[in-house]
Amino acid sequence: MTLRTVEALGEYNPIAYIDQISPTPLLLLPARNDVLTPTALAIGAYEKAREPKRLELLPGGHFDAYVKGFEASSGAALDWFKTHLAP
Repeated sequence: MTLRTVEALGEYNPIAYIDQISPTPLLLLPARNDVLTPTALAIGAYEKAREPKRLELLPGGHFDAYVKGFEASSGAALDWFKTHLAP
């Protein structure tokens, strides 16, 4: 990772634009105890986003959705994809 990339990450603010992506369906699966991407930021983004949207708070930390919380995260994602991507 370059220094320029690190600087760009500090300026990255997706919440500033989240209300402009509608009507694109948005699913957020933040972890309750996420210290890398604070849960409060995800909830704030969800509140600012427009419909269609869904928020599913998952137990654990940032990477738990891929390991011990995979069943909960993948189930929520599968339901969302069936609703918004199925023909």
